[in-house]
Amino acid sequence: MASGSDEVTMDTCAVCLETYTQPKFLPCHHTFCAKCITDLANRHTGGTFPCPSCRKPTSLPEGGVAALQANFYLRKQAENSKEMCKIHNTRELEFYCIRCQEAICINCKMTKHEQHQTEDLPTAIQQKREEIITEKARIQKAEKDLRESLKTTRAEQQAVLDKKAAVEKNIRDRHAVMVAAADKFRDEALDSLNNVSTDIDGDIDTILKQQENNLKELLRIKRQVERASNFVKASDVISVVQELKTGRGSEQALAKLTSHGWKTVCRPVLHFKVTGDVILQKTRDFMGTVTKMEMEVAAPEVRVVKRFPCGQEADIEVFSLCHVDSDPPCVRVSYERRGLKGDAVGIRFSEDGEYIRSSAFVGKVFCKRIAKGILMSESPRVGCITSYSKSRTTAHFRLSNNLSGKADVVNVKVTSSNPLTVEKKTEFSINVGAHRAFDVDETGQFFAVVEEPTFPETWRKVKLYQRPGGYPVSTYTPPAHLSCFQPSDVCFYRLGGEQVLLVTDELNDCIHVVYFQSGQLSKVPFLAQGCPWLIQPTAITVDVSARLWLACRGGTILCMEPVDM
Repeated sequence: MASGSDEVTMDTCAVCLETYTQPKFLPCHHTFCAKCITDLANRHTGGTFPCPSCRKPTSLPEGGVAALQANFYLRKQAENSKEMCKIHNTRELEFYCIRCQEAICINCKMTKHEQHQTEDLPTAIQQKREEIITEKARIQKAEKDLRESLKTTRAEQQAVLDKKAAVEKNIRDRHAVMVAAADKFRDEALDSLNNVSTDIDGDIDTILKQQENNLKELLRIKRQVERASNFVKASDVISVVQELKTGRGSEQALAKLTSHGWKTVCRPVLHFKVTGDVILQKTRDFMGTVTKMEMEVAAPEVRVVKRFPCGQEADIEVFSLCHVDSDPPCVRVSYERRGLKGDAVGIRFSEDGEYIRSSAFVGKVFCKRIAKGILMSESPRVGCITSYSKSRTTAHFRLSNNLSGKADVVNVKVTSSNPLTVEKKTEFSINVGAHRAFDVDETGQFFAVVEEPTFPETWRKVKLYQRPGGYPVSTYTPPAHLSCFQPSDVCFYRLGGEQVLLVTDELNDCIHVVYFQSGQLSKVPFLAQGCPWLIQPTAITVDVSARLWLACRGGTILCMEPVDM
């Protein structure tokens, strides 16, 4: 039977949507195939059924469908539309040759197709129509799939364009940072030049004044000597001669007057620590190079919403992010500007980015730079990271590190009224170096740590520890096609009913979805792949509603949740 979307024509039955076969009139003067009327009558009890066209109740006469009046016009039209054999043009096509797959007449059947299996042409045509309907459904499904694929490809094309615009903005922002920094350093160098030149000018002025005074003294002695030849009194002549021999005109005194000359000279010069080639390379490294990043898509998909910027600087680094389930809910953020150690800022925002107030304790770290383990000293508390667990439980953890390479993991319970008030529960140690970030899974047995690189390593590493062992049970290895990998934060998360470890990759603008079984990290698709706002992620956390909050360099705060939520 044809699909309901087919167009009904004058020679088409409204029930089977095919060309009429034995067309019969109903009492309401609507015409249908005899077989269609029979099927319709058999589906209703009481001998009465509604007309498929006008819904008028209809009863069959005695004798059933065969007793209904035939539509001779349609039957004649059908007879006139019968096809004739191309070989025996006076013969009607009546059979279908299964072997040759063609319609034939009686003469063809008796001659060329005598040994071939055949069947009645109407029966064969009906079967072929059913095959066409089946194939049509398959073609329609393929068309639907292709349209969906085309829609996805067009969306991917738009995502690439959006990402291109975002990366271009990032490049221009980084250029603006370099220009601003260059302007700042230029001004500092010019100020230094002025200071050095002023100092040198001061020294020269002092010498000039001394030499001018000495010249005046020498000219006074010269004039006295010139007048001595005209002196009348012998005592005056003798006095001048004595002054020239032992006084201010003596050889020793004159040598002293002329001794304030230049034995050394001073000039302002520009000192720099690197050559021009190194400067250009460092500039290029900071500006970055664009590569093609391949990412396998994680399931389920997530919906990403750009929430708010938490700063106005192009190179802000958010190193702490924590969502607080307060009334109203808020987002605690701690960030700093590159190169300004100790100048960290802690701010509390609403979920829509409205400024609430500054905060000394922000999320998983204190806002001071030493909390990141960057400034190291002999203090056992240096490098401390204090954290709310990112899992949605009442247990929270503190991971503190010192120069010995040992770290104490303390399971604490944080009161809702005062996040600095804790109740110590358990404690054990692991061997971990200076670290940037960490998180604990919902069972409290596994700890993921982002360790800072040690010489001669370049990149950070993500390591997994299991209680109570002190050494990592697994180290995350990124996909082989990633030549560079710079993790910035980790977060345990339940995705599609399975617990995974999310790793933000600051260098590749992506979030790695790392599955782990028996403590082994493996199987890496990517979350929110192609999101145009996902530029250099630096911090990630999860709230009580299973939403992910993400911070990117520059201070952009994103919120993402599974599409099926």
